[in-house]
Amino acid sequence: MNLKKSDKIQLELLSLSLRQEQGVKFNEPVSVHQMLRNKNIIASFQPLSEGFEGMAIKILRKEHDVRLFMLVNTSSNYSRQRFTACHELYHLLFQEDFSVSYETDNEDGKKSIEEQSADYFARCLLLPRDGVLSLIPVEKRKRDAISMATVLKIEQNFRCSRSCLLYRLKEMDLISETVYGLFQHDVIRSAAEYGYPTSLYMPTHSKELIGDYNVKARQLYDKGLISQAKYFGLLYDMGIDFGKEALDGKSEGHIG
Repeated sequence: MNLKKSDKIQLELLSLSLRQEQGVKFNEPVSVHQMLRNKNIIASFQPLSEGFEGMAIKILRKEHDVRLFMLVNTSSNYSRQRFTACHELYHLLFQEDFSVSYETDNEDGKKSIEEQSADYFARCLLLPRDGVLSLIPVEKRKRDAISMATVLKIEQNFRCSRSCLLYRLKEMDLISETVYGLFQHDVIRSAAEYGYPTSLYMPTHSKELIGDYNVKARQLYDKGLISQAKYFGLLYDMGIDFGKEALDGKSEGHIG
């Protein structure tokens, strides 16, 4: 089952609303890290195994007492990391009855409606329609008229992957499947040939923790909302190793 047109409209409106709430202009890239901070999401960016992109966890204590966690694989390309974070944002902020999700690089197309929704939301959040159009010459805003130079300008401006942009252009009926196929190859080489930095298309292998994860996890444990095993399990899943001494407040923990 695929997303309905009405679903896509709603998802696009949600993405625009979030950008507006965060003060991001239509032609600006979203600051993923700042958005995570503003939404009080505890996020761990760290190198993980190939094929695993990220995960999200939502713990609901009461109606207005929610804990949000995210994990992103920095062994993936930087642009993919941004997409993964935006994908997981949908699950955490907008999906009903959500508790946990795992994202992989599954390419077989057999995705649930919620996974399709998260993907579509992420593309809209990263690439708002008006922002994309503003970077395309008026005379080129028709099917299959866009050039490689413009494709590169858009993906570099919004810091998104080539595949994300091409999907978005297809959704906006600006390219056909044939042109999609032509533009999806030699991504790094094309960027270099046009004088752009290639860091967007490379893994960062960085380790970064956003938010007061240790405080949130400890609060859940202290209040008896999670067991000791669950407490350490959460820390392990998010790539943080406090050790047993953490329960006694004797260590600060680090990214593993």
